Amino acid sequence: MIQTADTAPSYDAAQLIARPMFWEALKGEASDLLKVHAVAPEVVHYLADIRHWILIHMAIALHFERKIDPAAPPLTPKKLLTELAGTGIASRNTVQSFLRELLRIKLTEPPKTGTLRQHATEVSAKSEKLMFVYIDIHLRALDMVDGGGRSALFNRNPTLLHKLQPAFARKICLNPAWYNPPAMVNCFTNSVSGSSILHEMVLSTQSNEPDGDGRFWLGTVSTAGLAARYHVSGAHISRILIKAQQVGGIGWENERRRGACWLSTTLRDAYLLWQAEKLAALSSAFNRCVSATA
Repeated sequence: MIQTADTAPSYDAAQLIARPMFWEALKGEASDLLKVHAVAPEVVHYLADIRHWILIHMAIALHFERKIDPAAPPLTPKKLLTELAGTGIASRNTVQSFLRELLRIKLTEPPKTGTLRQHATEVSAKSEKLMFVYIDIHLRALDMVDGGGRSALFNRNPTLLHKLQPAFARKICLNPAWYNPPAMVNCFTNSVSGSSILHEMVLSTQSNEPDGDGRFWLGTVSTAGLAARYHVSGAHISRILIKAQQVGGIGWENERRRGACWLSTTLRDAYLLWQAEKLAALSSAFNRCVSATA
């Protein structure tokens, strides 16, 4: 039995944004996510594309649901595609390619038994560990918002992950506000390593308040430095930055992306709302799972 004394409220996105500590909580979350990227770059840079993020979360959700109930369907390309029907996230070919890549980077493995249906795969222990870390990072962010004890309870009851992650995944992965974010956010998230680059830019803001022109200054942004940190080409980084500049999300004090870089208030606010959708979904899933097992 899980004691509920350490739980804290559920939120919707608007309620989270209104909390005084939300911006600081997001900066802490971004910092922690970037540390994971530094430790496991091959894995994270691939999953920092929003489509891959959704696919991995739903794949692991199916894995944990089967772990709880062996009669549940196994993870197959058809099952994963069916779960995301109506979202437009991926085609059958995309799902099949995605699962092959997960096998290559050891996030999945061939079934250990011959009883599973053809084309089934199993999520690896490596995936489970990374997902535990990922969920815990976001529980700590929620705790920073309101002083709750979610992370401590989660770490005392690690098998809570088996119910919490599927509840979270099913809530957030089917939410259009998450998988189809505003254009300024989508410039980053619709590409390899894109979400990590956006997290870094937000973390680099030099003030919590914009200047008189509605800009958050970041200092110098090095294309070569970003490319090296996130294991992508300089051309890839340039394409992301140019798209973000074209829609007014970022800019520079001089022409040709020279001098200090700035982040627009519009992009900052879109990022806040996008992240709030994720944390709101997790807050709701957490309380529901803890209450169900109390």
